[in-house]
Amino acid sequence: MFWDGRATGARLGDPLAEQAGGPFLNPLEQNNPSPTDVCVKVQASKYAKLFEQVWGKNSLDCSAAKIDQTYERIARSIAAYERSDEVTAFTSKYDYYLKGKAKLTQQENRGRLLFEGKAKCANCHTSQPGPQGQPPQFTDYSYDNLGVPRNPANPFYYQTDWNPDGLTWVDTGLGGYLKSAGYDAQVYELELGKHKVPTLRNVDLRPSPDFVKAYGHNGYFKSLEEIVHFYNTRDLPGARWLGIPWPPAEVSANVNTAEVGNLGLTADEESAIVAFLRTLTDGYKPK
Repeated sequence: MFWDGRATGARLGDPLAEQAGGPFLNPLEQNNPSPTDVCVKVQASKYAKLFEQVWGKNSLDCSAAKIDQTYERIARSIAAYERSDEVTAFTSKYDYYLKGKAKLTQQENRGRLLFEGKAKCANCHTSQPGPQGQPPQFTDYSYDNLGVPRNPANPFYYQTDWNPDGLTWVDTGLGGYLKSAGYDAQVYELELGKHKVPTLRNVDLRPSPDFVKAYGHNGYFKSLEEIVHFYNTRDLPGARWLGIPWPPAEVSANVNTAEVGNLGLTADEESAIVAFLRTLTDGYKPK
């Protein structure tokens, strides 16, 4: 878990629980001073009794002797919720289409066929049910370097207390994590610039139609139309978005040129793929 894979599951046996415990203490995220501070906040919450119903009486113990165990329980509770039907509902139009309870429009279906064929999206974003009929995950859980440019609006460049490299900082992704974990160069160099392939489920979900979403591991892209156009044209001379040429990749090593960069899609085909991606939003009501 995490874009760079640093929540491996080696410590808790559950990557999702390890990831869930990270943001609370990260000074650039929730910035709680310690696990004890998080525990005290949970003690004061309206769901403290529910926590003890699940984990047992006195399970919400913030003492020095028990805090590690309690903090782990907090993280595992979040992971359990993230695995629940409320978060992973599988109620998109595409899910109902697979069940024969919804029909895709002509444009959406064209986008599906392109997604699974010419555009090569399904090579990493698996779109078919699993062997026991599990809903498609729209990720193969691999890591890839798509050649995403640096995002000059990334505030981390200006967090000098945490980023001594300033504007020269480079997000090396999985390779950077593996290097910091002590792996040999022959291992981490092949992974430099790679980030986790995200699921495309709910890729267009937003609180309001005018809400601007960000895409890519660093938020460089600001619409589905933009990132699909990038996938299609990244390597074409003179390719542009809103009149601006694509900048170079943040990490030039290990860029995927087999599945991204020159797909030969027309503008109409790009639009069809975007239409299909919008069928992946949960909460669809079949007619």
